[in-house]
Amino acid sequence: MKIQSIDESLFNKIDGIRQIIAHDHARRFALINLNEIGDYGISWRSDLIEPIVTLSYDQLTTWIGVDRQLAAIEINHGRISVALSLTSNIVQILALPSLTAVLTELELLLFNMDKSIRCIKGLPDISSQISAYGKNLVIKSLEGDNLILDIETGIFKESIITS
Repeated sequence: MKIQSIDESLFNKIDGIRQIIAHDHARRFALINLNEIGDYGISWRSDLIEPIVTLSYDQLTTWIGVDRQLAAIEINHGRISVALSLTSNIVQILALPSLTAVLTELELLLFNMDKSIRCIKGLPDISSQISAYGKNLVIKSLEGDNLILDIETGIFKESIITS
């Protein structure tokens, strides 16, 4: 997977079905090469944010996030299986054996391997990182606090722990 910056005129030449993330007032544009299934275009508004591209654990899906937009493309068919607008900026996409976790500044979304939503959890503070520890996810806030989420139940296991 290779991301290449392009200009707006080249982005506009990409077939609409292959413009997987298209912002109405975009300032930046990129072409993502997904090898056998070809090139896809994305556009976004922020000058400071770079796209996040993560391959699923089973290597069958490419997850792409930028600004407040999320998409998942099935590598074998080129089919877009997830296309969501979110309420806050995407911070990290983490691929695990049983799910894909998408961390935004204010939410955590867990997707099953079939791309269905397992759960969406609101977060009390702006988050900066997620890590997996066994069957738990540890969500770190910008303030340095941690939340622990059981990925099987979708329930926070412990109150906020200061690191």
